[in-house]
Amino acid sequence: MTRFFVRGAPPSDLRKPFLAAIRLRAFQPLDLDGEASEASGWCVLDRPFDLEFEPDKVFEDRFLLLGFRIDRFRVPPAMVRAQMADEEARALARSGKNRLSRNERLELRDKIVRRLRKKLAPSTRTVDVVWDLDGGTVLFFSHSKRVLADFCALFEKTFRLELDEDSPYRAALRANLPRALLRELERVEPTSLRRKPASDSKPKRAAAPETANGSRGAPNGADGARKAAPTESDSEDDPLRRIETTRFLGPEFLLWIWLRGELSTASIRLDRDTELDVWLDQQLTLESPIDKNERVTVRGMAPADAEEAREAVRAGKLPVLARIVFRSDERDFLSGLVAPRFGIAGAKVPAVLKEDAGEAFIDRMALCEELFGLLDGLYRAFLLERLSDTWTSGWEPALAAWSANESVPAAILQKLAPPKHKKRGRDARP
Repeated sequence: MTRFFVRGAPPSDLRKPFLAAIRLRAFQPLDLDGEASEASGWCVLDRPFDLEFEPDKVFEDRFLLLGFRIDRFRVPPAMVRAQMADEEARALARSGKNRLSRNERLELRDKIVRRLRKKLAPSTRTVDVVWDLDGGTVLFFSHSKRVLADFCALFEKTFRLELDEDSPYRAALRANLPRALLRELERVEPTSLRRKPASDSKPKRAAAPETANGSRGAPNGADGARKAAPTESDSEDDPLRRIETTRFLGPEFLLWIWLRGELSTASIRLDRDTELDVWLDQQLTLESPIDKNERVTVRGMAPADAEEAREAVRAGKLPVLARIVFRSDERDFLSGLVAPRFGIAGAKVPAVLKEDAGEAFIDRMALCEELFGLLDGLYRAFLLERLSDTWTSGWEPALAAWSANESVPAAILQKLAPPKHKKRGRDARP
């Protein structure tokens, strides 16, 4: 699924206006004689051919439920080519020509496609939409860029509200980070796994002079080159650019989970009451940041332990898709994560035992919210280290040694040691 966040708040009395707006944008079937080859619109959830919207079909407690239906005419190219040969032969015989012009061939092809469309039913696809009206989140069960764009356009036309797609940058903005780390977020650049010279081993942030407002400068990038802090106009003018230029934080997040599991068995304390054990399981896909076609996928019970995965990291590939297991209060949650987009690629929550469908749905959504909370909390724990001096002085040299298949120095391990609390970790795994 893809998580969206609604910009703005819906009206307090929304049922009537929203139902009217949904009916206005309901799916309209394709016209067999028309030019359009694709149509999309709303339908009832799980019922693609039900276009009668009633309150009990659309609203469930605080949730608005819809289906996004897409119909497409898909005429097999082989069928078109086969008929083109016959039609061309007949056209040449009628005209006495030796060859048809390009425009004549295009007109002939369009005629064949229109004729075949009347004999073939369009393909129908629906995507589930779950909108938490109180929480302001929309779950859309697809990752297709084209479908996402069509859905966002229809949603905004229907409800007059805009959507923000989740991303590593947006997840960082909602992580309630201290102001100092938010400033670092605007300067953060990809980590280099190459080993630094001894002269660069000390973090430069700590030695940076204070500015007039009391903030310190920060190194930018693996080589410590300093960049001027973004101005207010830059921040307002370039949010989309920053979303795209910080997608590397997602793969680095997975790399941090991976390395942390190698170096420590201690649970991660998300807050005062929540401790979390986390590890990568079943699938791990690594990709080159330079060439997206250079991919390695490792499957198995412990893919992060495979030498093939470690070798991919040494070759400069980063994890872009992984299945993460969260264990909290002896309950397991699983979530695939498409790291550069912060998209959910399959999730599993504890079983719901309610027999009533409505109650079971509410309980399942509450468990999904718990899973999202664990994911966001873990990402915040990563950012607290990624945007601090601990990353430069501890995690970067640890990553360099680990990727080179060398032992991480004891002094570095000591810097990365979490505060002492109850340990469960891998020993608690089934």
